[in-house]
Amino acid sequence: MLGAQNLDWEDVKSFAVVAVAGSVRRAAKELKVHHSTISRRIDSLEHALGTKLFDRRPEGYVLTAAGETFSGTVQECGLLLNNTERFISGQDRDLSGKITVTMAESLAVHAFAPRLAEFAKLHPNIEVHMIMTTKVIDLSRREADIALRIDNNPPQTLVGKRLFPYFQTVYATQKYLDDHDFETRPEEARWVAWHAGKNRFPAWTKEAGFGRVPLWGHFPEPAMQQAAARGGLGLAMLPCMMGDSDPELVRATSRKPMKARDIWLLTHSDLRQTARIRAFMTFAQNVMQDAKPRILGHLHEGTGA
Repeated sequence: MLGAQNLDWEDVKSFAVVAVAGSVRRAAKELKVHHSTISRRIDSLEHALGTKLFDRRPEGYVLTAAGETFSGTVQECGLLLNNTERFISGQDRDLSGKITVTMAESLAVHAFAPRLAEFAKLHPNIEVHMIMTTKVIDLSRREADIALRIDNNPPQTLVGKRLFPYFQTVYATQKYLDDHDFETRPEEARWVAWHAGKNRFPAWTKEAGFGRVPLWGHFPEPAMQQAAARGGLGLAMLPCMMGDSDPELVRATSRKPMKARDIWLLTHSDLRQTARIRAFMTFAQNVMQDAKPRILGHLHEGTGA
């Protein structure tokens, strides 16, 4: 009935109240609207259904035979809606169901993947679906429920907290560093580039200590940059968590890691009271806190080439 294209829910709701109250004025008082609004809604509903639902009498509104039939249907729908509401509310309170989480691949692989068995043991009825990307996934459209977003200005429509920034530095194989003279022949070396810009010597390369080494190629994903550097392609600017955990790479500089953007743990405001969402956000905060030294680059202060 609620899916019928010619019916307006406000009209149906007004009908249900009048059917019980027996009076437009009493129904108007209960719904806190003017009695003329109730009369107009009843007329609209009767027009949509093509039948008379009430006999207008001096003592009030009395259901016709058609009105009694329709009233029974409305009551059944109301009962179904109430039961559905309780079921959905129960799901929100229960530690069960599916959650979709989006985060960068570096965090997913190096921080969360080793700990997911712990979460599954704590909450066996919650199933985690992971989206690994650096692209912005729209939480307002429910493309994901929770985001670990690397962003200095997250949308104000989301709720959560700023955790801490991530840090990055320069990595390469030891052989690549030994085979190149970055002082006298820097043009013979190369950066593994993550964007296809025209500037082959952007400012950040100077800040990293290799400002005369040109960018080469276009490899937008950190995992690809890491693999290319491991294969001897060139220098790669990687999150410390990734580079320090790779036994085939070394830090190419003795400079302290460079601070990048902030990491935020976020969800949509409509979901923050949902039990399974709260459970994973608590878990995520603990995981990130434990991984903080590696993300900040504190566990390995490599020597320069």
